[in-house]
Amino acid sequence: MPTLERRPTDLLNALRLVVFCVSIEGLGYAFSGNYSVGSVVGVLLGTVLVYGLLRLVHRGVNWARFVLAGVIGLGLLSSLLSFSTAYRLHPGATVIDLISTLFSLIALWLLFTTQSNAWFRSYRAPRIK
Repeated sequence: MPTLERRPTDLLNALRLVVFCVSIEGLGYAFSGNYSVGSVVGVLLGTVLVYGLLRLVHRGVNWARFVLAGVIGLGLLSSLLSFSTAYRLHPGATVIDLISTLFSLIALWLLFTTQSNAWFRSYRAPRIK
């Protein structure tokens, strides 16, 4: 089966949107004022995890796309469950989180468009060593 070297626009835009969302979330975190050691470590570990998944998806590792979708899904669930409480405590950060959530939904959709699915089916990623 031939491999397609050029990544589809949908996939690249999804990856760009996830980077944008992580940046927006960092901004929201800065507005929240919650700077405990645990929360800083959590934000840093989450950012490193997402960055690693983005690199794997960009390399064509199909399972990483599903893990990234799961991480996006957990973020969406977390945003929805904590919206009312978070808005009362930190309205600015919550609005930023809402914007990020909307862009995350678009990124999630772009990860699984016909273009992206066809590329992952035809592209064989090199083995991770």
